[in-house]
Amino acid sequence: MQVSCNQSSLAKQLAIVGRLVSSKPGLPILANVLLETEDSKLKMTATDLEIGVHTWIGTEVKAEGKITIPARTFSEFVNSLPSEQVDLNLDKQLIKVTTVNNSAQFNTLPPDDFPAVPTVEDGELLMSVDPDEMERAINRVAFAAAVDDSRPVLTGIKIEAEATGLTFIAVDGFRLSRQFVELEKAVKEKTDLLVPAKAMQELSRIIADLADESEKKKKDQVEVYTLKEKNQVIFRYKEVDLVSRLIDGKFPEYKQIIPTGYQVKAEMDTALVQNAVRIVNIFARGVIGNKAVMEFDPKKNEVKVSAALVEIGENESSFEAKVEGDPLSIGFSAKFLTDMLNSIDGETMVFEGSTATAPGVFKTKGDDGYLHIIMPMRLS
Repeated sequence: MQVSCNQSSLAKQLAIVGRLVSSKPGLPILANVLLETEDSKLKMTATDLEIGVHTWIGTEVKAEGKITIPARTFSEFVNSLPSEQVDLNLDKQLIKVTTVNNSAQFNTLPPDDFPAVPTVEDGELLMSVDPDEMERAINRVAFAAAVDDSRPVLTGIKIEAEATGLTFIAVDGFRLSRQFVELEKAVKEKTDLLVPAKAMQELSRIIADLADESEKKKKDQVEVYTLKEKNQVIFRYKEVDLVSRLIDGKFPEYKQIIPTGYQVKAEMDTALVQNAVRIVNIFARGVIGNKAVMEFDPKKNEVKVSAALVEIGENESSFEAKVEGDPLSIGFSAKFLTDMLNSIDGETMVFEGSTATAPGVFKTKGDDGYLHIIMPMRLS
């Protein structure tokens, strides 16, 4: 193999594949990235056996070939180079990487030992999604997925595709987040996918990495391919394919969790809520359960957020809001409130609640597709 490519393009794609390379893999080959020539491009592949990625960059191919190379060291070396031409030349089991003033040699491992990672040719196109909508939906729900593997189905994001609608849902038993996305083109058939939240978060990072301000008027879509026989899914965006296994198991009947009514409703300035929760979290983080109390007062059109820590003291923040219905005091995890507030971007948010023991519902005004539910904590 003998190829020449641009340093900045190589470094950019190595940053993407490098995130899927384990620093302490069970198999030595998984610490490597697979390099191979394909259609006058350099293709790079990495996998941790659950998630895989393919990337392509334009190159001058002088000799075809493929090999695996230690990903971390290779990436660090390329990142240290100036933006100029990089030449890769494979000689037996050594690959030499050179520029005008730098050179390095890397030991390799045989490409035949590298695990096979599916490609879109193995799958069937299910749908195409606007990248901005995809990224926003992931960021609004992924944090609500469980991180404890004791219940694997809760570590995933359920994607429901039907007609021209796409719904993302994540739940960990204490909170639920849902975002609806409208598709430009209807899906062929109703399909449900349960994708690991880790894979979806990686997809969000890829979309952000490849964002190009000059392409805002005409953007590449995120294409979603299913590999039903292998129980896998592939997300293609620009020159990157992200491959992930699907989670087996039955996702909770989340619709039963969503309240159908409320006794109090409050419209609040999102920035005021964020500031109040940020301050109260100084005290709440030392409280068992990280509990913060929210009080909704329809007579004063006021919301209070407070926390008390016996050893230190207490804090209370209040702000004006449009409150209607019955007064309500309810406790929530300050961490859960912070996670939710970090994921929304609307200027006005809406709270709906019934009692101190019923789930609290949070929405963003003007976005009917977003919904976040947090289970309350005992007040005493």
